[in-house]
Amino acid sequence: MGKKLAVVFLVLFVVGICLGGAQEWLRLGISRKAIHEASEEDVDGIKMPERPIVNVTPVEHTVTVYFSDGEAMYLIPEERRLTASGRSSAEMVIGELIRGPQEPDHVQTVPPNARLRSLWVDDGIAYVDFSREFQTEHWGGSAGDTFTLFSVVNSLTELPGIEAVQFLVEGEMEEAILGHTDTTEPMGRREDLIRRR
Repeated sequence: MGKKLAVVFLVLFVVGICLGGAQEWLRLGISRKAIHEASEEDVDGIKMPERPIVNVTPVEHTVTVYFSDGEAMYLIPEERRLTASGRSSAEMVIGELIRGPQEPDHVQTVPPNARLRSLWVDDGIAYVDFSREFQTEHWGGSAGDTFTLFSVVNSLTELPGIEAVQFLVEGEMEEAILGHTDTTEPMGRREDLIRRR
């Protein structure tokens, strides 16, 4: 009998807690609705002040991205003014490389249909995971291979905290993603490819 009484008491206790929680949840929901409505309408004949308009100035910063020259001899820097969005600076840099050069004598280095699947930085290494189009729609050749890979590497290593780049395609590391250069290890910056203005 004592066991049954304890079980009944426990069940009633749990039900009471649930009902109390539901009542509080409903009360909060109603009060939030009332507050929302009161902020838009008159309350007891008193005009409520309008909500203040907060002007948020978009944060802009300058990044450097590298494209090939017309003879595939050098990487040439282009500066871009980017507005901070929900993406990291590194992701925006890759987006600019995919978008292509603004200067007419500069040549695109990343296939325009390539997509950035993900990008993260760990211990100074940026892991850049491209869609398969990065590989399948590349124009080929050893010079094209070099300038594509190092346009990405040199652009990303302009950012603080990135010292090297590990390339991935569809989440996988490959021996030579574009057919010529070993991409099994993180790749460091190459200053010798850059032509300064």
